[in-house]
Amino acid sequence: MVCCLPGARVQDVSERVAGILKGEGKQAEVVVHIGTNDIGRKGHEVLQQEFRELGRKLKDRTSRVVISGLLPVPRASEARNRKIEQLNTWLNSWCRREGFRYLDHWELFRGRCDLYKKDGLHLNWRGINILAARFASVTREGLN
Repeated sequence: MVCCLPGARVQDVSERVAGILKGEGKQAEVVVHIGTNDIGRKGHEVLQQEFRELGRKLKDRTSRVVISGLLPVPRASEARNRKIEQLNTWLNSWCRREGFRYLDHWELFRGRCDLYKKDGLHLNWRGINILAARFASVTREGLN
């Protein structure tokens, strides 16, 4: 099953995870790509807490979880990209502690304006295809 929630924030997914995974069995494979819409709107600690809550809810349903790192935003300020990178660093270490897999995309997408739409935030078809192929590869590997 694939579920896409455009514009969703971490808390939105956390609130909906039970309904999204309903009927998916005890060991559903879950790849979560979320957080960019939260950067700049919430403090680092609040965002970390929201990811922890999402993690608790996911652990209640499955041990097969991948957290996808946030992508750089080519046309954003250096400060915003630094915040994204700091959150990714935290997510990576948090995932190790929680037994989740972390999927890092930073170097693949950094400085690659050709993978983004003109708004510099959303991926174009080429960028989407690269990200989707990475997700497909992780699920083929069985997430671990």
